[in-house]
Order: sequence, then C-alpha cells, then structure tokens
Amino acid sequence: MRYGALVAALLLGACAKPKEEQMVSRGALEGAPAASASSGGSERPQPRGAATVRTDKGTYSAPAVRFSADFLGEPPVTLMSVALSAQSEDGGTWRFRMAVDEKFVKSKHATARIIPQAALGPGLAVVDSPQPDGSSMAMDEGTLELTVTGNQVAGEVRTKDGRVRATFEGPLTVECTVPPAWLSGANAPAAPSAPVPSSPDEGTVRVPDEALATPQCRSMADAFR
Repeated sequence: MRYGALVAALLLGACAKPKEEQMVSRGALEGAPAASASSGGSERPQPRGAATVRTDKGTYSAPAVRFSADFLGEPPVTLMSVALSAQSEDGGTWRFRMAVDEKFVKSKHATARIIPQAALGPGLAVVDSPQPDGSSMAMDEGTLELTVTGNQVAGEVRTKDGRVRATFEGPLTVECTVPPAWLSGANAPAAPSAPVPSSPDEGTVRVPDEALATPQCRSMADAFR
C-alpha cells in the first residue's frame, strides 16, 4: 500500500471502528481508571465517572476524556485525537471525537469544525448522541473547542449561530500505541513483551505501550501532567 493511502486508511479506521487492542494509560495521569480504546460511530460509552457533560437534554458522565496518540513507523507519523463517550442514567450516550496534531500537545487548546462524517483530520470533529431506543442525533455543523489545564479538560460545543449546545469537563487520560519494534528495541530495553495484533496491511501493526516505556509515549503523558 502506498504511504499516503496508508495514512488515509488509518485515519478513517481510527475514527470509524473500534480498535481491538486495549490501550492503557496513566489513568487520568493521576489514578483514574483506564478505558479501552474505541472510536467514531461504533464507540461504546464508558462507565459513568468523573468527566461530566451538560446539555439541554440532560447530564452525562464518563471516567475521563481520552487523548490518544498512535505512532506509525518510518517515516514517523503520529495520529492524535481527543475523544469522550459519556453516558446518562437512562442509558443515553453523548460523545465526540476530535482529530488534533502536534500543536495541540504544546498549546493545550484546540478548536474544530463539526462535520457529520467520521473520517477526520486535524481541525475536524464528530459529535453525536445515540439514544437507548436505537436512534441517534448527530450535529452536522458547529464548533467544538477545548482547553487542557494540567490534567483537566474543559470545553464546549456550539451551533453554527453560536448557541452553546453542550459543555464538558473532567480529567484527561493519555493512551499510546507504537510499532512493536519500539518496545523491544533500544528505545525501551526494559519494556515488557506485548502481543502483536494482526493487521492486513504490512507496516500498520501497533501495540499499546502500557508502561509508557518509549520516549515518544512518555513525552505525551508528561505533556499533560
């Protein structure tokens, strides 16, 4: 597969279907439970917890907002996103996924245009709210803005005319996957072995860096202390 097509396919896959491997983080960087990684239209809601979403339809919660960094091989490419999937007491879900880039790690701030599709690039986000009866309400336009202070996230979703549709806040969890060689090579000589998930495309296999043993993953976690 050509390199450009590979990156496009990975972006689409990351936002359209759940990852089978489990990514473990420094839970909220201060002890919050880690969540399994899933994304986009098929993302399952997390259990209720410390992150809170307030909308005109009700209140939702989840253990944390998730920042995910997916490192590819050579040449180095990093796919990054921020996501939240929160649940209400009646079983409803409110969720978003925003694609970000390296600038976000330094600025701790991002604004994205909301689109109805799940194929995301930096500056784009998907927001929807699946209901217990199987229906789903998705925003097809508007903006999503968030800021990270320490390991806490605060943000809001606005319609195109500027009305606030939802606000959210809570702890941030960092998740990271890398090529298997990064864990077994010189970058992480003491890292524990990890199972290698199968992949139909040569060069796209990644494994969770559960111990944040690689410098790349460790630097991501350190950025959000």
